[in-house]
Order: sequence, then structure tokens, then C-alpha cells
Amino acid sequence: MKNLTPMQAAYWTGREAKGFLGNVSAHLYVEFDGNNIDPTRLEEAVRKLYETHAMLRMQITADGRQIIGKKEESLSFEVEDLSRLKPQALAHRLAEKRESWTSRSLDLVSGETSAFGLSLLPDGASRLHVDTDMAAIDPPSFCLLMEDLARYYEMPSLPVEPGESSFFDWLDAKADDADLHRRQQEDKRWWQERLDDMPPAPDLPVVAAGQRVKNGRLAAYLSPAERRSLDETARRLRVTVSALMLGLFAAVVGGATGSGRFRLNVPMFWRAPYTAGVERLVGDFSNTLILAVDLRPGETYEEVCKSLADRMLDLLAHSAYPGVSVMRDLSRHQRSLQSAPIVFTSGLGLPGGGLFSERVRQVFGSMNWAVSQGPQVALDAQVAELDGGILVNWDIRYDALPEAWVEAAFKSYERLARKVAADPRSLGELAVCNVMTCGSARRPATYTQDMLLELLNRLAPGRVTGSDADMHLPIRDFGLGEGDLADFVTFLNRYIPSAAIAPEDIGPASTTATLASLINDRSGKASDSIARAFLQAVGASSRISLAAQPAE
Repeated sequence: MKNLTPMQAAYWTGREAKGFLGNVSAHLYVEFDGNNIDPTRLEEAVRKLYETHAMLRMQITADGRQIIGKKEESLSFEVEDLSRLKPQALAHRLAEKRESWTSRSLDLVSGETSAFGLSLLPDGASRLHVDTDMAAIDPPSFCLLMEDLARYYEMPSLPVEPGESSFFDWLDAKADDADLHRRQQEDKRWWQERLDDMPPAPDLPVVAAGQRVKNGRLAAYLSPAERRSLDETARRLRVTVSALMLGLFAAVVGGATGSGRFRLNVPMFWRAPYTAGVERLVGDFSNTLILAVDLRPGETYEEVCKSLADRMLDLLAHSAYPGVSVMRDLSRHQRSLQSAPIVFTSGLGLPGGGLFSERVRQVFGSMNWAVSQGPQVALDAQVAELDGGILVNWDIRYDALPEAWVEAAFKSYERLARKVAADPRSLGELAVCNVMTCGSARRPATYTQDMLLELLNRLAPGRVTGSDADMHLPIRDFGLGEGDLADFVTFLNRYIPSAAIAPEDIGPASTTATLASLINDRSGKASDSIARAFLQAVGASSRISLAAQPAE
């Protein structure tokens, strides 16, 4: 029986929290699409996996400690034959299953730290479903599990191969490390000296709390050629490709939130070599680094990437004091619960290369879906090597963040990464849009801008969030038809005739911010007074015709 690590304890208490961004377990769900998987053979491979890795049988006791249970009590494997379903029914069932597995919470009290499922599909196809709780199995451990599962399936006669040591052995050795205890105290003092200067969480355009948990995923794939270009660029800058992708991500977050100073949560999974065979252990070795981002006016993307790379080195040098403890100390210091709701996880530069080996791909097929969730996390952005390129994956709490805002930010990040890969000289461009003042937490709002967003929201319900990101999106990207655009122009000219807006004034690149500036200039600043009256008269409710009077 062992005490939970700080990260395990945070996962455990977080899943019980019922407040905003709570009520979820920290778990990773992945699907593999393959062919001709034998259910009996796979079940035997899963059984061997549970015998090999004790943390698949981990249980959390009533007093909040962890023990290793029996295989029979923990093993979770199911097979569902969907091979005779018609296409529409099959698609519905697979979507239903994906949603169920994505939002599930494994029963750690009963020793259910993982679950395996096999869906048999038409024409010999199959889908392997794997769900693991991060309190027992961190992401690198998940990759180890899949490698061993593939080996046991591929070679049924292979005997069970338990490791030279266990995760509990590793915890014991870590607890006996006097040098670690000394460094923990030193690092604790280092962090406490910096609590006053810790920036706030990003200013996210959160939606109303209290809704049902709704998870989602956005993904893009950067080709092997783009990956090689980014690697070469990172070497030229003398940073890692992870630091390069982190810097670009921070710049996008700053632009999307209007926050010049904010903190990010950056997980690390280093395994100190306390025991033999530590590289083969399954467990939760995770820590989290709380990264302070400070985007300064006039900084280029290159300068942001180099600056954050230097800060990451500082954080790594003081990582003996857990990030969970840093956030706890910060909450006490601020006298309010503090969080770091945006996570950036890098799986680039792993010792084994990509996420999964060629063996895993040949046995189980390609990974077609991966989503994770965790308490107090609104957005978890991940970059990892996949098939020689880079998988960019964002896991999102859509019950906390507006979908349109997230999609706009994701597209910005994808475009920026591809732009740098195509032309590394673009790193010399300013990282912060001139429209935004980085030193302030939010844009200086104007009534004209807010009125335009209100009108667009009525024309395209659900596409407008009211965030800073909306200000800089092309107006035509909100999905307006030609009739909608004509109504939009007619309304503006009816109530602000001095602006004399023509359809040609709303070109492909026109944004709410640029149009508001144009209207303000042409009307001699009168548009703000008109917009203020309009906003006071009309609530942000359901869609109405723009031809209606404000009182309506």
C-alpha cells in the first residue's frame, strides 16, 4: 500500500469536484482501425498484459491510498459484433460508442484502471477501443502498454514478462532519495519567491457553467516534409522542436485571448532511474511545469520561441517541487482557487520516435482517434510524432469554451505552423497583432464593435462568441449568405447613414475590428453613441430580422 503521488491525488480529488471544469476523470481514450483481429487471441493478450503490469490492477482505497489488486477483479475486455449492421446504423453505433468511452470514468476503487473493447465491423474490419486512467497510466506508459499488447497478440506463445521492478519499487526508491528531498526544499523556496509575479490564467471566453460535460477534438497532420523543415528551423534557433511548437502555441493563445501575460500548464514525464528497467515501467510519472508567458509588443515569433525555451530550462531545473504543489501554494497566496486551464503537451523527440511502433500499426491498424480529459483543463493541446510527421491534437471542453472561438484559434495555430514550415523566415514577423495591446488583459472594446458582433450573432447564431478572436476573423467567415450580408449593410446604413457602408467595404479580409474602425471614422465617431443606444435597447436573444426597429 502506497500514498498517492501529488499528481495522482490531484487527479483523484479533481474527478470528485463538482464545480466548473470538474466532474471528470483524467483519462486517455484511443481508437485503432485495423483488420482481421481475432477476439479470443486478443483477450488472451490482454490477460497477459494485466499480469505483466501491476498498475493495470491498481485500486484506490477508502483512505486515499493505492494498492495492487487481483487480475480477475480488474480486467475489463468486451467484444461487440457490428458486422451485420447497415452503414447508417453502424455509423450511429460507433459514434454512440465513441461518446460513451470518451466521457467514461473508470472505477478506480474497484481496480478498473483500463478498459479494452473490440468492435467487429463488416468485411473483416475492426476497431480497437482502449481507455486508461492517468492516475495509474500516464501517456508514455500507454504507449508501452500498446507495444506489449501487440507483442502478446503477435506471438501468442510468448510468456508473461514482468519487469525487473515495479512502480511501487520506484516510489520507494524515490522516497529514500535524500538529495531529492534537499532539492525539493530548494525548489520550493525558488517558486515561492516568484508567486507574486506569477501571471494569471489566460482570459478565456468561457461559456455558462453548469452544463453537461461535452468533450471534443480537433486534429491536423503536418507532413514528414513539414516536420523536417520545423526540425531544421529549431536546430538553427538552438531550441528543441517542442520549444518551437510551444512558442507558436503561446503566441496564438495570446492573440486569441488578448492576454499578454498568462500561464500555461506544460506536463513532463521524466522517469528518474531509481530502479532497474524503469523504461519498461507502467505508472504515473507525470509532473507539471507552470510556465509564465509574457508576450511583449514588438517581439517576433523567433524571440518568443527562444524566450520560452530559456524559461522551460529554468522550470526543468526547479522541477523537484511538483507543479501541483506550486498551484496549491499560489491558491493560498492569492486566497482563491487558481488554475492553469490550458495545457500544452509535447510528444516530440521521444526516445522511441513516434507514438507507436510499426508493430502496433501492423497488428491493430492506424490510430484514428485520441482524446483525453482532465479536471480543471479546458484545452489540452498536444503535438506528437506520427508516421514521420507531426500530429497536432487539441482536446476541448466544449461545455466551457465556445466552439467557434476554439476552431478559430486551432486554425490559426495550424496555419502558423505550416507557414513556418514552408518559410522559416516568417519567424521574423511580429508575434503579436498590432491591433492588440499585449500589456493589457483585454482589448479596448468599443460600442461599435460590440454592435457589429451582436448583429452577426443574430445572422449566424452560435458562430459568434464575443471574444477577441471574433474581432479579427474575416466577417465572411461567419457563414453569411449574400442575403444576410445585404441585410447587414442595409441595417448599418439605416442607423448610421453617415458611414455610407457599401457591400464592397466588406471584402474577404474585412474583420469586425477593421469595419468598426471604418464606420467610426466615416461617422465622425458618432457610431459609438448609436451603437450604445442599440445595445441598450436590444438584448442578445434569438435571431430577428435586421430590418426590425431596435425597440423590437
